[in-house]
Amino acid sequence: MNKILAFSQLVLERGATVQTGSAKTLAIVTAIFFFASSLSGSFLTVYYHEELHMSILQIIEILLITFPIIGFLPLILLQVVRNFERIVAVGIFSTMIFYVVLIFAKGPTSLGFVYGISTATFWPSFNLLQFRLGGSDKRARTISIFSVVIPSLTSIIGPAVGGFTIEKFGFTTLFALTIMLYVVAFFLSLRMHFQPEAYAFSIPKNRAFALFFMTFIILGFSESYWIAHPLFVKGISETYINMGTVLAFSAILISAVTFLVNWLSDIKKTRVSFAVLGTLLNTIWYFALTFVTKSYELVALSLLSGMGSAFSLSWFAHYGDSFGKEHYASILVLMEVGLMIGRMSNLVPTYFYVSSGDFRSYFALAGAVLFSMIPLFVASKKQSRST
Repeated sequence: MNKILAFSQLVLERGATVQTGSAKTLAIVTAIFFFASSLSGSFLTVYYHEELHMSILQIIEILLITFPIIGFLPLILLQVVRNFERIVAVGIFSTMIFYVVLIFAKGPTSLGFVYGISTATFWPSFNLLQFRLGGSDKRARTISIFSVVIPSLTSIIGPAVGGFTIEKFGFTTLFALTIMLYVVAFFLSLRMHFQPEAYAFSIPKNRAFALFFMTFIILGFSESYWIAHPLFVKGISETYINMGTVLAFSAILISAVTFLVNWLSDIKKTRVSFAVLGTLLNTIWYFALTFVTKSYELVALSLLSGMGSAFSLSWFAHYGDSFGKEHYASILVLMEVGLMIGRMSNLVPTYFYVSSGDFRSYFALAGAVLFSMIPLFVASKKQSRST
C-alpha cells in the first residue's frame, strides 16, 4: 500500500482536479476497488459456465444487455449530471450491488442489466479523472498507475486468494468478501472532492477523432477477457487455485514493466510508436496462445502481454493529448460507444468458436484484427504532424 501511495503522490501534482488532500484517499480507494475486482472478477465467466451451468449463448445474452448499457448510459449521464466525476462513487456502489444480485439472481437478464450499470457508472468517470490528474508531461504515468500498476499490484494476491476461497468455502463466501471490500471503498470515495463538469457534451468534428473512434472499435473486438480468455485459462489450469496462481504470477510480470514504459512515453513523447509496439506484442501474444497447453506457458506469455499492455497505454495517453480539456468527458463516453460496437461484434466469433472449444481459431482471429490497427496508428501520426 505504501508503494501505491508513493506512486500516486508522484503524479498528483499541481493542476489536478482532485484536491491534494484527496490524493491518498484516491489511491487507497483505487487499490481496494481493484483488489475486490481481482478477487472475484477473474472468475465471473467461469462461475456462469461451471457453477450456474450457463451455455456460452446464455453468457453472451448477459453481455448483449451489458454492452449497450456501457455504451449509452454514460452519454445520458454526461448530459444530466453536472458533477460527472462524482459518478465514480456511484460506480463503486453499483458494483457492490452487482455482487449482491449475483448471490441471489441466476438469470442472464438481471445479471446483464446490473453488470452494465456498474461498469457504465465506474469506468467513464474513472477515466476522466485519469485524464485530468495531470498534463501531457505525466499523463501516461498517471494512466499506467491507476489503470495498470495499481490493478496489477492488487492482482498479485487477489486471484490467488480468490481461487483458494472458492475451493475451500465456495463462491458465495467469495462474493460476500468482495461486497465488504466495495462497501469500504465506497465510503472512502465519499471523502474525495471533485470539480463539476464545466463543458457541455460535444463531438470533435475532425479526422483525428474519427481515427481514434475506429481504433476503439477494433480494440473492443479484440478484447478476449469477457468470455474466451477466462475459460481458456481455467481449462488449462484445471482448478480454481491453479487458475488464481497463474493470474497472480502474470500480474507480477505485468506490474514490473508498466510504469517504466509509460514514464519513457512521457519523457520521449513517443506515444504512437509505443502504441504500435504494444499492438505488435499483443498480436504475437494472441497467436502464441494458440499453441499453449500448459499453465507455465501461460505465465511465461504473460510477460509478452504485460509488455504489450504497457506500451499500448500510450495510445490512451495520446488520446488525451490530442484534444482540449473541454472535450475530455465527451471523448471518453464516445470511446465507450466505440468499444461497445467492437465488443458486440466480437460476440459472433465467440459464439461460433468458443462454444465449440475452438480457442485457437478465436485467438488467431483476435490477433489478426488487432494487427489491423497499425495503419490507423500511422495515419494518426501523420495527422498530428500536419496539424
